[in-house]
Amino acid sequence: MSDFSGDQELLKEFLTEAGELLADVDNKLVELERRQDDPALLNHIFRGFHTIKGGAGFLCVQPLVDLCHLTENLFDLLRNGSLKLDPALMDVIMSATGSVRDMFDGLAASGHSGPADPALLADLERAISGEPLARAAVATPAAATPPSAPAAAMAAGKEGEAVDWPALYGALTGVPAPAAVAQAAGATVAEAAPAAPSPLGRRDTDQPGARGERSGRRDNDKLVVKDNTIRIDTARLDQVLNLSGEIGLTKNRLTCLRTEIMQGKTSTEVFRALDEAVSQLDLLVGDLQNAVMKTRMQPVGRLFQKYPRMARDLARQLGKDLDLELSGEETELDKTMVEELNDPLVHLVRNAADHGIESPEDRRAAGKPEKGTVRLSARQAGDHIVIEISDDGRGMRPDVLRRKAVEKGLLDIEAASALDDRQALHLIFMPGFSTKEEVSSVSGRGVGMDVVKSNIQKLNGRIEIASEPGSGTRISIALPLTLAILPVLVVRVGDQPFAVPLSMVREIIPIRANEVQAVSGRATMVVRDEVLPVRSLSGLIGWPQPMQPRYGVLLQASLSSLVLAVDGFIGRDDVVIKPLDQIKPKGVAGATLAGDGSVVLVLDMEALLSEPGHDDPATMFAQAA
Repeated sequence: MSDFSGDQELLKEFLTEAGELLADVDNKLVELERRQDDPALLNHIFRGFHTIKGGAGFLCVQPLVDLCHLTENLFDLLRNGSLKLDPALMDVIMSATGSVRDMFDGLAASGHSGPADPALLADLERAISGEPLARAAVATPAAATPPSAPAAAMAAGKEGEAVDWPALYGALTGVPAPAAVAQAAGATVAEAAPAAPSPLGRRDTDQPGARGERSGRRDNDKLVVKDNTIRIDTARLDQVLNLSGEIGLTKNRLTCLRTEIMQGKTSTEVFRALDEAVSQLDLLVGDLQNAVMKTRMQPVGRLFQKYPRMARDLARQLGKDLDLELSGEETELDKTMVEELNDPLVHLVRNAADHGIESPEDRRAAGKPEKGTVRLSARQAGDHIVIEISDDGRGMRPDVLRRKAVEKGLLDIEAASALDDRQALHLIFMPGFSTKEEVSSVSGRGVGMDVVKSNIQKLNGRIEIASEPGSGTRISIALPLTLAILPVLVVRVGDQPFAVPLSMVREIIPIRANEVQAVSGRATMVVRDEVLPVRSLSGLIGWPQPMQPRYGVLLQASLSSLVLAVDGFIGRDDVVIKPLDQIKPKGVAGATLAGDGSVVLVLDMEALLSEPGHDDPATMFAQAA
């Protein structure tokens, strides 16, 4: 095996190209099981292995060459009719592609590839010679291995502690917090955190991978290498270049106009030309921003193509028969979001196969076809991408979910009974919740769906469930097109602005003191026959109520709706979130700059609302009285 210390770029190109080829081969193999006599499929798979073998030979990766050569010979015999495909032979072929993928991982992590399993090589040689093969047990796909309980707990855990507002104020502004802020946090000005350099000036080059290198993380003690490069259509780069040139010309025009104004030329024509130039610049900057965002967009099909093989192997392991149907693979999404979606979608596809699709015997008894169907689709809906995972399986019964939550001690009987059917379906996202009676290698530990919800929320997305007992379940994930720009509603508490993610906002309503009633000591309002809790934003962040709240923002949180009481609004905006270096206050997702240069905190409402507590109407409106 060669050492690639001096040819990292060459190895990287090979792994990118070969990885895509192998994913395509896996998908075609799943199709081949359904259409075994399709010569086009056999030729396509043969060419895939041949191309991978050629690249491996060029790089002198002999173990990979040997494995691909044997598999290629096997497919040559299938192509000319000398061999007939059967389940045992397909298991061996699938094991070969899995071994090829393991070799790719070894090359990516260390530049070296170990030999293939001798037993696998022996099986390939027996198949080529025409000897019968024993049907092998199907192992759980590596990509679908459930996380350990500690790892899942860490993924679902909340970062940071309660918000230390004096420290945060000092870190953002560089000056000590005023008395009102310090007192709101139960401190004095002298106790406020010392001034710190503003964390908003972090450059992109400070981020891992900013220069195109590969970064990695540990996943179940295995190094997962992340490629921080991206493929871009040259037409999109040409558009960025053209817009940059137009902006340069407009900048030159503004420079000339500034010179004229500085020289005292303040005629109507000069100001009209200045207005036209500024309007032109505004238009061009908007177009450039959109063009730059498009350079980060990738088709979601690059992610979807991993799952047919996983679903096939999982169905074999569970003794089920199912098809995974894909649609909308051409839908584009920000590259970062595509990468972060992998783990949630793996869990959802696994759950559909394990919990949703029944066994062939149960499907026959229910009058259904023995083969179940899981559908994975993507589409663009306005400024969001909607990804749906649906199945034609057994569905979920809200009453069973309520009972399971009580049995596992996650809810008391009163709280479970108060949930409507939609809220009951969302119980599956609670940590520790599972409907499985027995723990298996696939599910039953109550770990997974809570991580799905947590990861989707980190992407500023929302997840919804619809299910009909006996007919199936549909899980819909709505995501913004990009994480680079976040639509927000900017609200006020006193004179301080805060940004709330617009994806959670249903509507804005007025709040009157006589409409807020106490129910069990908690502030509530009736909005179109729906009794909703009222939480003041000032109370959530630990500030004293500066005045009577005048407006309510009707928010849709993960399991319920509520009215967020605020003092006023500044408006809707699209903001770029800057991370807060060295500090991670709970309830704050980041910060952004307003048009006047002031700092606006972007709130993590799910984190704020996760804290127990409530507002008393008498306290909320005490100062108004």
